[in-house]
Order: sequence, then C-alpha cells, then structure tokens
Amino acid sequence: MDLNELQGERHSACIVIEGEQIGRVFYLMKQSNVIGRSEDADIRLDSATVSRRHAVISMDQGNRILLRDLGSSNGTYVNAKRITEAELGEGAIFSIGIYKLKLATLSRHDTAFFQHLRDGAERDGLTGAYNKGFITGLLEMMIASSRYRERLIAVAMVDIDRFKDINDTYGHVAGDTVLKNIAALLGTSLRSADRFGRFGGEEFLIVFDGTAISDARVISERIRRVVMDHSTEYDGKSIAVTISIGIASSEEGQVVDAESLIRMADEKLYTAKRSGRNRTVS
Repeated sequence: MDLNELQGERHSACIVIEGEQIGRVFYLMKQSNVIGRSEDADIRLDSATVSRRHAVISMDQGNRILLRDLGSSNGTYVNAKRITEAELGEGAIFSIGIYKLKLATLSRHDTAFFQHLRDGAERDGLTGAYNKGFITGLLEMMIASSRYRERLIAVAMVDIDRFKDINDTYGHVAGDTVLKNIAALLGTSLRSADRFGRFGGEEFLIVFDGTAISDARVISERIRRVVMDHSTEYDGKSIAVTISIGIASSEEGQVVDAESLIRMADEKLYTAKRSGRNRTVS
C-alpha cells in the first residue's frame, strides 16, 4: 500500500520478525485479511511451508483481533501452541510456516523505519540480491522445515568464470557492473519460488525449495545459457562472461544443515571448473 495513505494515522499491522521477508509490514486495512501464499492473499507469504489460504486475521464488532486457521497443512501457532482460532493482543506473536509475525500498531513513519532495517538486513549493497547471511539463514530454515515435511531442497552455487581477468582487463568498476548484470539475469531467469543471494565475491547461491535435483539442473542450465548469450556493455566495450554451476540436493543423502548442503554444491562447482568452466555439474 502507499505509505502516504497513512499520514497522521496509526493502524494495526503484522510485522514479519522471522522468515524470508523479515521486517516486512502488512497493514490490516480490511475487516478480514487472508494470510497465505496465493497471489491474491492480503498477507502474502511466498513459501511452500505456507498453504495457499492458510489463515485469516480479522476484527470483530468489539474491535478484537482474531486469528483463525483455514485448515492449513502445517498449522497456525500462537505462543508455540497450534490453534484453530485465537484472540491476538498488542504484541502477540504467531507462526505461519517458516514465518513468525508480530501484531503491532504502527504509523507510516514506523513502516519507513522497518523498510530501512529490512533492506539493510537482507540485501547486498552492490547487486541488490540477498546477502550471504540472509540467504544462508533462509536455507537453514527450509532445511529444518523439510525434515518434518519430507520436502526436497536443492541449491546451486554459481561462480563467474575468470572474474579476476575481467577486473584486471577492464577495471573493478566494470567488474561491479558485470556482477550487477548477472544478479539481474538471475532475478529474471528463476521461478517466483526460487531465491538467490550473493554468497561472496563473484559467487551466488540459488535455493530451490521443493525441487528435485533434475529440475534444479534444468533451471540452472537455462541460466547458464542466458548468461553465455548476454554481454555487459561498459565504457563502449562489450564484456562477455560465462558461469560455472555446481548443484547439490537433499536427495543425495542426509543433509544436516545449510553448511553441509552448500559444501556439497561447492564440490560440484569445483568439478565444473576443473572440467573446463562454463558448465553445470550435479
């Protein structure tokens, strides 16, 4: 919603305090607000751990705020207890899938502040992709959730080939431009449910939730070809780059944590590099 609509007013809102959209504010501007991953949900939480229509938060005639589960697969929790319906007071915390939300009364200025914190906590300053801490934390939450739901998790480690040569030949500003363009290509080539972040230097980590390794490979190969066919224009020069990709999945054995899955993907990436670069190994 437009923050200008809230000038001089305070409204009940739900703040995401844990999960992928941490710091996101959803104002309760309707009598009943559906929470779910459906595109038409009033509070959209885009995760496979959330049902399409998971729960509804509403205000009754006595101005009480009520939370009601809509028969979700993973349940709705208030104070760690699964509920069918519960009344929420100011500051109440409830769980929907991998998300935790807090009920609060906020103004437009509060929202701007939370947005500032959110951007700083989530995003890499250069590329606008998720930063390493955030994408790793998100993967950790997905793995923890998959243990109970028997859901597949796959990751792809993406590395720009010979990136040092780009910096040495064209300069670091040109290298930064290449990084931003690769991040933009990832953003437009992935599915809406996929997430990616800058893992470090010239590396990006892609997280595929509920995806078999064969499907992760198809998507990764598509990305590799898109990058190969694209050139970065800088200072009148056209800079062509390629990427190497290593893919790992929970299908390959017991995944203890995010670190172990990332390590597996990194080993596959190393194989891709040794095999001549510009290829995907799974």
